[in-house]
Amino acid sequence: MANRTWSYFFGLGIIDPVDDIRAGNPPSNPALLETLTKEFLDSNFNVKQLMRTICTSRTYQLSFRPNKWNDDDKINFSHARPRRLSAEQLYDAVTRVTGAKNQFAGLPKGMRAAEVPDGKVSGDDFLTLFGRPKRQSACECERSSSLTLSHAMSLINGTTIGEAVSSPNNKIEKLVESEKDDKKVVEELYYAILSRPPSEEEIKLADFSKAPSRLEGAQDLAWALLNSPAFLFNK
Repeated sequence: MANRTWSYFFGLGIIDPVDDIRAGNPPSNPALLETLTKEFLDSNFNVKQLMRTICTSRTYQLSFRPNKWNDDDKINFSHARPRRLSAEQLYDAVTRVTGAKNQFAGLPKGMRAAEVPDGKVSGDDFLTLFGRPKRQSACECERSSSLTLSHAMSLINGTTIGEAVSSPNNKIEKLVESEKDDKKVVEELYYAILSRPPSEEEIKLADFSKAPSRLEGAQDLAWALLNSPAFLFNK
């Protein structure tokens, strides 16, 4: 459990693959795994405390930018590893920043993908494509985090992001209606989607006058930002 929880935050287990625990696949840092395991036992299996220990560690707070000493390190956690958001995280992030309401068959409207209790619940092929497991076993190998041409096409031209961006009365439409300054609209979209302000060059590139309407210009910008690595990856 300590190894599995660690992998959720780092994208890599101390023993990896996470479920391949055997003598022939030893931990990359035995002392670390032993310490986390002991703390988990001593806390009477307190998962929140285990998560707090991991998240407040110096290791978790390291930059994803490597230096000349750890550039080739893949297993020792000397720098953070950018990793793609999981299917549920990505789906929920898209609906959250755009204000679109998702709908899963037989479940309340607006329920987050991370809250769906059954891996077989249908609602959007997006989740299946991006690796949501069917939960037929407890093995982490059921979840996929690969990137292929199908994933790229879904992000660029798929219905999930397309409908979220163009959904009537969503956050983008409300922002364009309430804010008459194009620069402010661009800034708000950058803050909402990438959690940072745009550069002067990015503001110049986001020229709504070239679009058929201000709304379509804002929607196009949101679509582009949702396809950027800064949004798709946890760094």
